[in-house]
Amino acid sequence: MGKDTDSGFITVDMTATNRLPARGLELMRVVTRFEYALKEIGYGRPGKNGEVDVDWDGFANTELKAAFFKRIQENAVAPTLLSKPPSKQILTGKTLDWEEGSPPTSVQDLFGAMRRVRNNLVHGGKSGDKDSDRNDKLVSESIDVLTEALRTHADLRFMFEGKW
Repeated sequence: MGKDTDSGFITVDMTATNRLPARGLELMRVVTRFEYALKEIGYGRPGKNGEVDVDWDGFANTELKAAFFKRIQENAVAPTLLSKPPSKQILTGKTLDWEEGSPPTSVQDLFGAMRRVRNNLVHGGKSGDKDSDRNDKLVSESIDVLTEALRTHADLRFMFEGKW
């Protein structure tokens, strides 16, 4: 540990903050905007302390349905996400560990897997984890799923693009 001699403060090496999948920051930006658009088209629900949560499951099941899931499967939009979804970070006692995810069998499960990719990025689960060999694919495929949902739903796309 060294000190910055001019300020007297210890310097912090921020290099590790760059250890993200290639499109990791893009996924975070897309999910953020997607969540905004979902709430704007009526897929918000009451959360804790008066906050608004996003009703991802309601959107997936009501708007996209099984036909969307089938199209993602048939067009090989997200083969890794569908066959070997991201692991879930768990706590065993006081030790961090990983639990393998089950392959999605519905549109709701697919969006759950995509959200786990995003959550693992945001909450630190994508640095030094067992999915590191396929994180780039999981991130890219998650963006592709969200893009396909935007292509499918005009009102959502309108709010996402913000061209009013």
